[in-house]
Amino acid sequence: MTAPTTGFDPAPPSSPRSNRIWLPLVAVAALAVLLIGGYMAINRTSDAEALPDASATPQTADSATGPAATSAAPRPSASASVSVKPSAKASSKAAAKPEGAVGRTIAGWPGAHNVGVPAGTKLTNYTGPCTVQKANTVIDSKTLNCDLTILAANVTVKRSKINGLVFLDTDRPGSDKWSLLLEDSEVDAGTQQRAAVSYGNMTVLRSNIHGGVTSAQCGEHSSTCIVQDSYLHGQYLPDNAPWHLGGFLSNGGHNIQIRHNYIICSPPVNSVGEGCTGDLNLLGDFAVISDVVIENNFLGANNSGISYCFYGGSAQSKPYPNANKVVFRNNVFERGKNGKCGAYGPVSSFDVNGSGNVWSNNVWEGGGTVKPAM
Repeated sequence: MTAPTTGFDPAPPSSPRSNRIWLPLVAVAALAVLLIGGYMAINRTSDAEALPDASATPQTADSATGPAATSAAPRPSASASVSVKPSAKASSKAAAKPEGAVGRTIAGWPGAHNVGVPAGTKLTNYTGPCTVQKANTVIDSKTLNCDLTILAANVTVKRSKINGLVFLDTDRPGSDKWSLLLEDSEVDAGTQQRAAVSYGNMTVLRSNIHGGVTSAQCGEHSSTCIVQDSYLHGQYLPDNAPWHLGGFLSNGGHNIQIRHNYIICSPPVNSVGEGCTGDLNLLGDFAVISDVVIENNFLGANNSGISYCFYGGSAQSKPYPNANKVVFRNNVFERGKNGKCGAYGPVSSFDVNGSGNVWSNNVWEGGGTVKPAM
């Protein structure tokens, strides 16, 4: 290591006495400089290690927006597409202890205790085709270990356990003649990135539906969509998947009736900040939301995992922004820990001034009126 300069010029070497006087002084000065420089270098290293990492700066809540300031606002897309994005700390906490009424039994409402396969039903293995193409087929008291695809009219599935999806594709030619009645059954869609029961021309009664990304979904080409007296819950969300979940979803459509169900999108946000859109989602992505009756449902809270519990179908960010003839009445919202049902509130995108829209007698569990919001 080169010694630093001392800043002065010693006496010429021809003078022995000068050498005897100056050389010791030079050595002392050089040693002092080295010691001081080393001390400063050590201090600089210590200071750098003590500085906080900018990437590790704690995220703080913004009282004006509710969730963490870094949380993304709800964002639209062509699916159930609005999710809460809390901080990683919040995500970790939520994953450890999910909020919401998961597994809760509520007197007077559907749940695992009173819907699905009736107690005492003896199930036998289903050996028929997993793609049903024969009209008037009845599947009764069976265990099905496959995805069940409906390509026929008047198909009935009752008192059965389906370990897979139930799917009637209303986008296919000829599907207007197909129909499904699913009653007193349990559907476990498992870990698939699809809705558990979809896509329309269907009536779902007294059924326990879980797994998949959305419990029940009806599309814009569906002629009828009825979900009644059922329990929609327990959706699937991998830890690092950018998926958006929901209890019930329509991306556009008509003739929809959602009556007396317990609906909750229960998973917490995952490690990449994705999770539920809401419990019940009407989104004008592919068609206008119209002719919808939603009444006497219980919407469960998930304060750290949903944006809003209900989306009412009217959003200017959507291709079809103005829902009409949407009747939303006599529904009950669970408050949850933050008192809002969702992270931001109970309701979004419901236009009380929309043609034929009705908002009536919607309340909080335990009392209090829930007001509509755009």
